[in-house]
Formats: sequence, C-alpha cells, structure tokens
Amino acid sequence: MKIDFIGHGLNINNKLNVGDQLDISFKSQHFDNFLGFVAFVAISGVSKLLPSILRAKEKFKSVTFFVGVDNKGTSKEALEMLLENEIETYIFHKSEEQITYHPKLFVFEGESHSRILLGSSNLTYSGFLNNIEATVQLDFRTKTDSQGKKILSEIKQYFSGLIDKTDKNVFRLSSELIEKYNNEGLLYSQFSKDNKEFQPNDGENAKDETSNIPFYNEEFGNGMEPNVKEPFDKNRSIKIIAKDYEVFEYFLERYKIYRRDVRNTGAVNKETDDYELLIWYQRVKELLRYDALPEDLILQLIDVDFPLQNGWDGLIKKFWEDRFSELLMFKENEQKDLNFTYVTQTKNKESKYYSLGAWCARQKLRRKGVKTPIWTDYEEQKMKSINYLFEIPDGLGLGAKPKDNNWANNLVELEEYYDNVENFKTIPNQKTKLGRWVNDQISLKLTGSRTKNKIFLNPIREALLGDLFSKNGIEWKWQEQKEREAIIEGLSKWQEWKVWHEKIEVNKLSDTEKKYNKEIQQWASQIRFRTKKWEQWKLDILIKAGFQYANQNE
Repeated sequence: MKIDFIGHGLNINNKLNVGDQLDISFKSQHFDNFLGFVAFVAISGVSKLLPSILRAKEKFKSVTFFVGVDNKGTSKEALEMLLENEIETYIFHKSEEQITYHPKLFVFEGESHSRILLGSSNLTYSGFLNNIEATVQLDFRTKTDSQGKKILSEIKQYFSGLIDKTDKNVFRLSSELIEKYNNEGLLYSQFSKDNKEFQPNDGENAKDETSNIPFYNEEFGNGMEPNVKEPFDKNRSIKIIAKDYEVFEYFLERYKIYRRDVRNTGAVNKETDDYELLIWYQRVKELLRYDALPEDLILQLIDVDFPLQNGWDGLIKKFWEDRFSELLMFKENEQKDLNFTYVTQTKNKESKYYSLGAWCARQKLRRKGVKTPIWTDYEEQKMKSINYLFEIPDGLGLGAKPKDNNWANNLVELEEYYDNVENFKTIPNQKTKLGRWVNDQISLKLTGSRTKNKIFLNPIREALLGDLFSKNGIEWKWQEQKEREAIIEGLSKWQEWKVWHEKIEVNKLSDTEKKYNKEIQQWASQIRFRTKKWEQWKLDILIKAGFQYANQNE
C-alpha cells in the first residue's frame, strides 16, 4: 500500500490539493468505479471537476455521489449542476433528527488498483484550495493488498445503507427534491437576485465578520463603471473573499456569451435582463478599482477582452512578460532541440499546455490587429528571439483548418498518452484511433502517401512529432527499432547464459535450470534459422556480439 499526505493552506508553495488529486483520479485508466461521500457542495467544486467527471462517466462503470444538505452548507446551484449533467447523486438527510452528515471520503476502485482519499475537504473552492485542509491518499492493489482490501470492505460496510439505497434517509437527486430543500431553507443560493450576501461559511465554520460584507452594491452607474456608495478611497479596505472565486468561472462563461451575443464592447449595462451577470460585473469592477483582484483572475479577464480600467497598461505588460516566461520554460522543457517554437492549440481544456496554446493563438490575432491591445515592436522582437511560428510556410498550417485542428488535438492526446510512465517506449495500440493516427504519421514520414503524387509529412509536423517521440524512446523506424531491441535483449540473455553454462554440470541441473537452459538454446536455434532471410543490419548486431549464425563465413 502506498500512502500520501495531501495538505494545503499552511504552506503557500504547496500546490497539492484534493481537487487536483480528484481530477487526476477521474482521468486515470486504473479505475472504473467511483463513490463520493461528501458533506457540502458548492458550484466552484463541481465546476472544477465537471470535465473530468463527465469523461469518467463515459469510461467508468459507475460514478456516484452521496452528498449532504445539513447546516446550509450546500448550494442550490451546485445540486442543479450535478442534476443537469446527469451525474448520479443522492442526498442523505435526517429531517427529524439534529444530525449532520459530515464525511469527506472519495473512493476510486478498479480491477487492478484502487484509491481512497479521506480527509477534511468538501466539494468546494474552500475545501480544495482556500482552507487549511489535510487528506490522506491510500493507493493499493485491489486483489492482492490485504490491508487495502480490508479498509475498502469496511468503508463499503459502513456506508452500505447509502450504497444499496436501503437507508430511508437516502434520496435520489431530482428537481423536485432541490425545490423542496430550497423551500425548507436547507440550501443557500450563490447567485440569487435576492441574496445580496455570500453564504458566510461552508456549513461547518463559525459565522464571522465576512458575513456582513456585501457581494455587490445596489446602485448602478452608466453600465461602464459601478456607482459605489462612497467616493473612491484608496485607503478603503476592499478584499476578495472565497465566494468571489467560487462564482468567477461560472459568470465568466456567461460573460463571454453576453459579449458575443449582446454587447461586443464588453460593458454590461443596467438595461440588461441578466441581473445576476450585472451584479457580478459590478463586483469585478469594484475589485479592479481597489487593486483587490488576484493576477490569475485578471489574466482570465484579459483573455476575454474584459474592459479593464484605465492605467492598467503597466500591469498588462507584466502579465505578458509572465506568459512569455512561461513560453520560454515550455521551449526549454519541450522544444529545446527544435530551431523554432510552436505551442499546439487544442480544444482539450485538460491539456497541460491548453492555457499557453490559447495565449499564443491570441497573440497571433493581436499581431494581425484582430484583438486588442495593439501589438508592439517589443513583443514582435521577443517572439522572434525564439523563432515563434505565427505563420506556417507553404500553407502547411497547424490549427488553421479543421484537419489541422484534428492533427493538433491528436498530438495533444499523444502527449497525454506519454504522461503515463508505463507507456515509455511504446506507441498506442493500432486498434485505437490514436494508434492508427500515429501509424499514418510514421508512414507519411518514411514512405509518403499512397497517392500518385506522393505527399510526405510536412517538416513542421515532423519536427513536433519527432521531438515527442525522441523524449519517449521512440524512433521513426519504429518496427526496426523493436526488432533491433528484441535482438539486443536476446543476445544479452544469451551472453549471460554462456557464462552460466561454462560453470554447470548438465547432468546435475534442477528442473528450473533445465527449463532455463532449454529456453536459451531454443532462442539461439531460432535466431540461426531466421538469419537466412535477415537484412545485413541485423546480422551486424550478431557479429558484434560474437554470435555464430548459419552461413556466416560464406
């Protein structure tokens, strides 16, 4: 059994958190069943995990949550998101008793491997990142680790009433159930027009002074800037709080749709029918006004052309420099041996370089004058210093056409394949879509297309794919590589056998030794037979190793 401690909050440099571990686990190929027992759920927690949960739904046999609604710690919107995405969810609630459903336990079970995460984190932004939390992760082999099997069995026994749905306090999530609990005051609303304050706690922390901090001001200006109740005062204390983070991504998506379909200037004015978006927009403006919005959120606003306040040019330049530094790191780690730099853009948000690829694509649009701010000579020279490929020569683009997008997405998928260390020195199975694509690229590189006018793999793609291959022990002549390495491995065993064979007495061998002796002799015999049809490069390997083969002296 492997045990890891996952803690965050005390050490700001510790980036391990339960949210990331759950995300990784949902994407793992080792697991095919999930059980989540968690007390409180917020839309921020569900949003973070939603893409990986939906992927797991397609691959896993089951994905099931058992959540609570006690202490008003779960939001109505979070339950609605689970329901809308058809994620199997059950509520445990004892209405007649003052009992709090309070577990934070996540179980991933697979045929060969299983994982248990047990700690203090709820399915919320606070539980994932903001609070001081601690979780223990147990990894074990499902069938052979007796200690792991025992713990898993005890968990299932303890929660058997929930898992089997035999407990009378377990209810399948439905719109009617959400409405019932909402009317009974068991849920809080994160975006309600009537709810001008954030939910002050996660359902378990004591109410504190933040409960009186207004979410948004009630007065609105001209739709471009918020009308605060007091004149601007740089000494006034305006701080971002946890719930700002919780709603940010949700409303950012709504804002992008608003900007696209309603007002391309990006200003949300008071005439809009979307009151919730308006008060979020006002809150963001207020945080910007008082320099209270963190850099990671500002970067997301820049990416969607949010109308920032005047005087942000210096900060925007700083953000650009930070991204360029990230690009330099990418160059060093991923494309050090290439004479150009190119970040593949993909629609897969789970890709390691999704954000950087999107940023580079945006710089290309800025360079063309399609996006703001205006492209500068300074930025042009910086990108030229690493020979960044904005324009691919001869129309052999990456990402310009649907087929190019598909190629880029396949490359990203192959990168994810190699993220699993077990896939080093392998290529995907030829029966899979990715495996067939890899085989096609190798064929285009080595022999060209089967068409009358042969087309070969274009140099840019060859460089990108070849670079990925070389990092993972793969050569373009993959079939030849496999044969060569198999011969070398066999010769290594044969040489070990020669040393062993000189020291033994054949008539005194054990059964195991007899089997070993026979296997190596059969291998040598088969190799000698096959050499009659072998190419010279294979024979050269045998000659170098001193292996005598048929007709060697002819």
